[in-house]
Amino acid sequence: MDRTERPESAASNFPPMQVTLRDGRSATIREIRPDDADAFRAALERLSADALHSRFFSAMRPTEAMIERAVRTHAERERALVAVAGEAGTATIVGGGRCISGADRESCEFAVMISDGWRGMGLASSIMRALIRDARTRGLKRMEGYVLTENRSMLDLARRLGFAVGASEEGPSVKLVRLDLGSIARN
Repeated sequence: MDRTERPESAASNFPPMQVTLRDGRSATIREIRPDDADAFRAALERLSADALHSRFFSAMRPTEAMIERAVRTHAERERALVAVAGEAGTATIVGGGRCISGADRESCEFAVMISDGWRGMGLASSIMRALIRDARTRGLKRMEGYVLTENRSMLDLARRLGFAVGASEEGPSVKLVRLDLGSIARN
């Protein structure tokens, strides 16, 4: 299936949600769309080297192919969310999260990225809770992600959300966080 034939996430049923952060700012969490490509590229270009490293495990700059792939999801096996702040026409992507189902169709892997000026305000928590709810709705049983050992804030968030934190096959610099989606209280 080529990119023009891919089912778009816009056909999905994820309702946008408004969140108010600890500092009083608000953002709308919604699915990413193909027309977000320019805003998504701009969001990535604004990230510090540290933020890029936390998300991609390196300070690399995403390519056009990566941008295109990010905004054109496979609706049946992944959910990609963005957090948008500001008014229509001047809205800015300030964060995002993605959850992709595994080949077993029982597990999924997540990743989260938050813009530098929006970290520590509860945005990652809101995105993660939305991804967890969505994964449960889609009948998935496990959610996991890879987190750099030095990324204490993400590891702490994962623990607060009920994830077990353990070693990964990636070595001591990367932890595997895993959540049994059926055995904990609804987030």
